[in-house]
Amino acid sequence: MPNERRVSLTKASDSGSTPRSKRRAALGLATFASAAVVGAALFVWEPWVDRTPFTARDYGVLGAALFVDDGDGSCHAKAAAAREKLLGEDRGVLATGSSQGGEILSSEYGDLAGNCFVYTEFTGVPAGEDAYFVVSGEGLYTADGEELGPAETTEASLRQSLSEAKERWLNFKEPAD
Repeated sequence: MPNERRVSLTKASDSGSTPRSKRRAALGLATFASAAVVGAALFVWEPWVDRTPFTARDYGVLGAALFVDDGDGSCHAKAAAAREKLLGEDRGVLATGSSQGGEILSSEYGDLAGNCFVYTEFTGVPAGEDAYFVVSGEGLYTADGEELGPAETTEASLRQSLSEAKERWLNFKEPAD
C-alpha cells in the first residue's frame, strides 16, 4: 500500500515544550492560588461588616453603696462608679464615658427595686468588633473577694434603647447563696 499514510493520533512534541496536561495543571494551580489569595484578603478585610462609628450605651444597675439618690426618683453614680471604658476585642480602649444619671427602680423590678438604673454613653465607637468589654471605674468583686475582669458585651446590647434595656431587667432575681 504505497499511498497509505500513517496518521498519528498523538501530537508529536517538540523537545523542550511542555505537554498539554502539565500546562493545564500549572494553569489550574495558578487559578487556585489566586482564588486563595483573594479569599484570604476578603476574610481579613471583611468588607461586609459595617464599621461605621456609633453611639454606644451601657446600662447597669447600681446598689446603694454606688449611687446618690437625688430625691425625686432620679439618681446618679458616685464618682468612683461614674467612669467607664469601652474596650475592643483586642482589649484596647475604644472610648471612655461617664455615667449619665438614672432613675430609682420601682417594685416591678423585683430584687432590684430601690437600686439605681444608670447608663454610660460612649461616642464614636467603631462598629464591627467581634466582642466589646466594659470596665468600670469601680472594681467589681465576687463574694469570695476576687476581682471581676471586664464585662463582655455585644454590639447589639450596646445599641439597645433605654426601654429595651429596662425590660431586660424586669423581674430580676438575685442568685441564691
